[in-house]
Amino acid sequence: TNSGPYSPDGRFNVVAQATDNGKTDIFEYERATGELRPVASHEDWDWLPSYSPDGRFILFNSDRVEGQSDIHLYEKSTGTLRRLTEDPRYDAHAQFSRDGKRIVYHRQQGTRDEGGYIFDLFVYDIDTGQTTQLTDGDYEESYPAWAPDGRHIVYSSDINGKHGKHNLYVLAPNGETTSRLTQGDWKDWYSFWSRDGKFIYFNSDRAGVTNVYRVLMDKLECVREDER
Repeated sequence: TNSGPYSPDGRFNVVAQATDNGKTDIFEYERATGELRPVASHEDWDWLPSYSPDGRFILFNSDRVEGQSDIHLYEKSTGTLRRLTEDPRYDAHAQFSRDGKRIVYHRQQGTRDEGGYIFDLFVYDIDTGQTTQLTDGDYEESYPAWAPDGRHIVYSSDINGKHGKHNLYVLAPNGETTSRLTQGDWKDWYSFWSRDGKFIYFNSDRAGVTNVYRVLMDKLECVREDER
């Protein structure tokens, strides 16, 4: 089982859960009743679901079309499923902007000669279908999430270290990095901004095993513990 975001009203969680065929499908879990409802079930892999800000839609990854990882949009009221990306490369980790008009995601662009992967960040406009590439480098820039201002993005990158050793950064709308939040020879990833903007929560293996951490934020900069 993976993912598990809350719906905006707090009534549900959406998860990717293992099924009898050894793959994962998307389910919505109703917290009051414990009922699991399938979401656009398919025999191939579905994973990494998340909600739109109004709770009407569920984003998730699926390789149901030609075996490639694409991002799909499911409308809860109608059961309509829309395929948003059709690139043969690996698209994943899509998150809605706070206004519900765009999604941000990462795409695997290739591999590096010394080992590791090349990922870049993209934004997709829901209404127009226009895709904008935010980063363009020979590093892994991945796992993006929107800031409360709906413009900046926190993301994970190994640009300043060994491949596979990621720190957290903030990206401006023009594609330039505005601040570096963490620094160390470990992997920080799966970061999310709290809705009030006070914290960024993330996964890190800095203690040897993966745990959940948070950093205190002052707008777009992190605050050191000894500065509090």
